[in-house]
Amino acid sequence: SAKKQICEELKRIWKLPEDQRRKAIKRMYLKWHPDKHPDPEMATKAFQYLQRQIDRLEAGRPLEEPEGEEEDTTPCAPSPRWSGWFNMWDSWAGRAHRARRRERHYRSSHGGYSGGSTFGGYSGGSTSRPTFKATPTPDPETGRVWMKQAEADMKALRIVLAKVDAEQEVCCHACFLAHEVAERALKAGKYAVCGLRSDSLQHPNLVGHAGALEQVRRQLTVGLLQRARALESPGYFLKTRYPNQHVPPAVPAEHFSPAQAREAATCAEEILDMMKQLVEEATF
Repeated sequence: SAKKQICEELKRIWKLPEDQRRKAIKRMYLKWHPDKHPDPEMATKAFQYLQRQIDRLEAGRPLEEPEGEEEDTTPCAPSPRWSGWFNMWDSWAGRAHRARRRERHYRSSHGGYSGGSTFGGYSGGSTSRPTFKATPTPDPETGRVWMKQAEADMKALRIVLAKVDAEQEVCCHACFLAHEVAERALKAGKYAVCGLRSDSLQHPNLVGHAGALEQVRRQLTVGLLQRARALESPGYFLKTRYPNQHVPPAVPAEHFSPAQAREAATCAEEILDMMKQLVEEATF
């Protein structure tokens, strides 16, 4: 039975050194937690039993053999020594359970699609599950604000681009600025056409935004996804800035060529033009 298995494991665990014992107890908590077990009802009783037995052992008392113990379904708080870790796990497990429930509802109402994007079911190539929060609404005014910054970034990119042939060291800056132009412009388009949640601002996600926009505005976004991939795939967001993204002693200033800079700038400008049209269309 589960109780017998718990007793046998605890007897073995209590012979281990302190650090190994703590790790083993954490594994037991994970093993028998109702949110992680295929039989939640049975696991709830086993988990309560596990907590009571750990309390006994930490108080210097012997284990109660399962055959001689009456059934006790009263919830038991974990030992104070473990309460911090347990509360953290329990909070996480609760959030995971609620997320799974929201995901099932999302799939049932969206034809079973499980893509990574929350708009239009587009995953952008991501294998992560969607975040289920309030559906955003179009916000053309905020889209115009983001577009204003994208255009300013494009001006800076043109200044840098004029120097790439004479000074190769600035090519990395041109590629990075191209990525920034595309990110701001795509987010401007998302705001204007379908809205954008605040948590989507934390990551560039050029491909995800482009894919979603292509689905809802196909005529105005032909080739958008291809251009977004051209800026995201080379890793311009990180590799243009951080030396640890390259094999030493190479640094970003030595890695990028004028041809790459010009190609990135072209993609960025084409994305900017498409998004300007979307934002203007949504405004009027």
